Amino acid sequence: MARHQGLRLRMAASYVLVTAAAVAVVELVTLVLLVPRLVADSKQRDRSLLVGITAHDYAAQVLAAAGRLGRLPTGSEIQLGESGLVLAPREVRMEAGGEGVRIPYTAARQDERKPLSLAVLLNLDGRIAASSYPPGYPAGAAFGGPGVVTLPAGALAVSPKMAKGENGQADTTLGPVLCALAPVNLLAADGKPNAGIDGAGQAIGYVYVQVPYDDRLPLGADLTSPGTDVGPLLIIGLLVTLAALPVGVVFGLLSTKTLIGRLRRLAASTVAVADGDYHHRVPVSGTDEVGQLEANFNRMAVRLAEAMSVQRQLAGAGERARIARELHDSISQDLYSLRLLAGGLRRALPAGSPLLGRVEAMESTATGTVIEMRALLLELRPVALRDADLAAALAGLCAAYGDRLGVPIATELAPVTVAPAVEHAALRIAQEALANAVRHAHPTRIAVRLDAVDGGLLLSVTDDGAGFDPERAGDRHGMGLPMMRERVTELGGDLQVDSAPGDGTTVLVRLPGERP
Repeated sequence: MARHQGLRLRMAASYVLVTAAAVAVVELVTLVLLVPRLVADSKQRDRSLLVGITAHDYAAQVLAAAGRLGRLPTGSEIQLGESGLVLAPREVRMEAGGEGVRIPYTAARQDERKPLSLAVLLNLDGRIAASSYPPGYPAGAAFGGPGVVTLPAGALAVSPKMAKGENGQADTTLGPVLCALAPVNLLAADGKPNAGIDGAGQAIGYVYVQVPYDDRLPLGADLTSPGTDVGPLLIIGLLVTLAALPVGVVFGLLSTKTLIGRLRRLAASTVAVADGDYHHRVPVSGTDEVGQLEANFNRMAVRLAEAMSVQRQLAGAGERARIARELHDSISQDLYSLRLLAGGLRRALPAGSPLLGRVEAMESTATGTVIEMRALLLELRPVALRDADLAAALAGLCAAYGDRLGVPIATELAPVTVAPAVEHAALRIAQEALANAVRHAHPTRIAVRLDAVDGGLLLSVTDDGAGFDPERAGDRHGMGLPMMRERVTELGGDLQVDSAPGDGTTVLVRLPGERP
């Protein structure tokens, strides 16, 4: 049983391995394609996180002032940025502890063709309440309006999403910047001032902070490892691989069940043929490679059956030839000498001798025995189809019987195309029928006819001899008729014998074109 299950288990294991390999390849390709992007996005998010920290620090300062004033402070009531800190355009500087970025308070006009580090306080209608760079972002001006330095498009949209705090990288006509927008919430759910990102209080303004983008800017303290983004992918891939194990086993066992059954039938058939059952066939159950193997096996079995049949026929022909030689060399010669002696004795006896009747009976018996012996020798004569078709072989067989036994044989032989095994069977049946007619019926005329019918052949042998009762054929004809019936049945044909005492005999044989 373990040996029989080996192929199924190996095929099931192959399904599991292929599935696991496919999952691994997909994961590898995904990692190769996504990890660089995830790393870049993570770095971008984490650098902008530093800007977001600074924006929320300024939002907390604004909230404290708003708590005292009961409204959003103006530029004269709060200062955004550090006095005395000088940063050139495109220059970025971090806080000493690495928590956030530093924003300078710049009262003088700067080179506005390059992105600056700045902070802007906005009211709800998008106008500037205060800024760290009043020359470029004057109080009362519309954020992004005339007289205001170019800003990222994302900073102009004060939306519910941005109300929770938004930070990231943006492109401007002056160059890329890292920016953040933090809400200023006047009241939280507990009634206390709150600048939290997710606070429940009502927003009364927003703090916008930006710095020029710089790859040298360190990552934030709350940097999230790219592995946390890649990790779920790896976990999902691992779960899929683990799920593929039982699924692959079940699928492999189910999908190979039919295939294994076909292979087992084929193996059993090879054992049957090896044991000598050359008529065993395996059903062809498809057009795939196994189906082709089944069809080729059946063709091989047919070839083997035909080869074994020819071998038996050759062996039988050799044995018949040996018996015919022995009969001809011994008994046939003795019978011929006995007939000559009986004839000479009959001629030597005087007329009226009481022995004359017995001598004449002996001569007649010897003559009949010689004729029957000649018919037997013809029946034992090997018949070959190697160099002639069936019609030509039947013509030669009829000529031999006519010449040696002196019985006229009329032939009507049409050419037929059938399998070699069918040709050989038809020739042996005709030989047996002729031998039976000559030996038992003593006919004066025999007719042999061959026709092609429905892809097969129709053979008839008719004589005008003594005839017989087919029900008692075994008492007189020995093994002749049973042997003919056995040959016809083996080929899937039909044998009909019409005869009656005194009315002659007709043997009618119908054979298919191919051996079943």
